[in-house]
Amino acid sequence: MKKESTFQSTAAPIIVLSIICLVVTFAVAFVYGITKPIIENNTIKAANEARAELLPEAKGDFKEYKGDLKVLKKDQVFVTEAYEATNGTGVVITVKSKSYGGLLTAMVGIDKDGAITKVKVTEHSDTPGVGTKPDEGPDFLPQYKGLKELKNENVKNDDSVKHITGASVSSSAIHEAVWNAMQQYKICLLYTSPS
Repeated sequence: MKKESTFQSTAAPIIVLSIICLVVTFAVAFVYGITKPIIENNTIKAANEARAELLPEAKGDFKEYKGDLKVLKKDQVFVTEAYEATNGTGVVITVKSKSYGGLLTAMVGIDKDGAITKVKVTEHSDTPGVGTKPDEGPDFLPQYKGLKELKNENVKNDDSVKHITGASVSSSAIHEAVWNAMQQYKICLLYTSPS
């Protein structure tokens, strides 16, 4: 019986595994390098389509607002981005707001006169069927359309809209997002973009 050398039993498997790890690492990096721009472009395209849906008068042409972003409650309700229509027809503001399942993301379109054109929840982790009633039901989000002012940041204290019983946390999260977007709109009005 032939005795195996120390190199074959110890070093060779380590070298082979190291080479495999390097090849896999380079393959993953290569694929990431190819797919990253595609994913970024698709994300931008989806966001632009959502903006165009929220503010059709903008004709899909937006520029990013570079001023201050409004925070209603730190890490709970805050604007993540605002885009102004290049033709001056309004803004689309994206807000994250703490809901039952974590942060939800809502986009709010506001026209040049300060009226809400549409509210859309683009991401959430709330319980399907219960916590999603406000954004999936036919009555909650459409009631914001045309409003130029909310009376209170708390949906239960604002008689301009009706919250959904049984989904009050989700209703509140969406309402606070819309409230924060309207405050951001006022900031955008005061902002003069650099030439």
